[in-house]
Amino acid sequence: MATRNSKTIIVTAMSIVTFTLILFAGSVQGLEEKSIEFDKQLNLINKPPLKSFKTQHGYIIDCIDIYKQLAFDHPLLKNHTIQMKPKTIPKENGRDEEASSTKLYKSPINMPKNIKCPAGSVPIKRATRKDLLIAESFKSMGLNYQTNTTQHTNIVDPKGHYFAVVVYRDHVYGASSRINIWKPNIKDGQLSIGTTWVVTGPKEDTNSIQAGWAVHKLLSPSDATLYTFWTGDGYQKTGCYNVLCPGFVQVSTQIALGQVLTPSTHNGAQTDMLISIYLDRPTGNWWLMYEKEPVGYWPKDIIPRLGEGATAVSWGGEIYSPVGTVSPAMGSGELPNQGFGKSAYIMRIKVDKDYNHPQFLDPKKDSLSTLVTQPKCYNAQYGFQAAAAWGYYSFFGGPENCLL
Repeated sequence: MATRNSKTIIVTAMSIVTFTLILFAGSVQGLEEKSIEFDKQLNLINKPPLKSFKTQHGYIIDCIDIYKQLAFDHPLLKNHTIQMKPKTIPKENGRDEEASSTKLYKSPINMPKNIKCPAGSVPIKRATRKDLLIAESFKSMGLNYQTNTTQHTNIVDPKGHYFAVVVYRDHVYGASSRINIWKPNIKDGQLSIGTTWVVTGPKEDTNSIQAGWAVHKLLSPSDATLYTFWTGDGYQKTGCYNVLCPGFVQVSTQIALGQVLTPSTHNGAQTDMLISIYLDRPTGNWWLMYEKEPVGYWPKDIIPRLGEGATAVSWGGEIYSPVGTVSPAMGSGELPNQGFGKSAYIMRIKVDKDYNHPQFLDPKKDSLSTLVTQPKCYNAQYGFQAAAAWGYYSFFGGPENCLL
């Protein structure tokens, strides 16, 4: 009897080991298949460079022929004529842009002096497997359409996406603001961003553009980087992070999407960046401006609904965390009531309302509202301050390790 029990135990143990090995083999095979698929994607994304530079942060900047960049792999852009600069740049009215220049502020981004691309080429950050994984997180976030959400809710999002933003709901042709940059604490697989988002269309056919800073951790520390994300069909077939798929046309020789940004420090030096997204009249293309530098544009063909303008804008923070995990920090990791130097801010919030006279103006106060999907963890608030040229502003954010 003892022998039979011993044999039973041995057989059971061997079965468990065999089952575990099968699962492990399947997992390894799955990882290998994903790696192969990623490598195929990277071969299509990374175009042959005219010159390459390795930055101090470890990533590579490739100088790509402006006419051979990935954007023109898009079937709608095969015969596209590059727009080298915007025909219109909205005027900055209302507050003096230089009025807030103090020792608290410093430039968050600069192309390293040793990087100078040959004439006729543009700097593009070389894509890696990590970038493709980050893109998957962004696609997960994009499926939650902000403007269809109630103003304050504690409902758990099955996709793990939460935000605390200030929203402007009216027809606009652009938006501009200075976004405070931070490097919040996050865990593996999590994402935290500070962003401006313009959007139009129904949920199933959303056209939207986001731009700001993003921090993502994938098994190693990650920096705050300049990011964009867009969709032209409600995140069904399109949903593109930076320049990982055809669409965005880069023209700047000074700024590359994905570049590392200098973050702010608590009670210390604050860094922010002027981000403007607007419709260029009469071309119908949507341009991205970093400070006063035109970085590039999204052609009207790939975001057709935005050709008539956006119907909502939001400014603030968003996070993504796998369901069942504790939350990452948003913004600086502080709630908005801590104020300047501690809480993340977005100031000089402006909108471009007049099609015939492009200019960024203060929104009407009663047109702004807050939208917070998990107020027990994060929050946002807004106000107006004429001093130091802040204009309309928002503080946003919240601490890590809040149980979602």
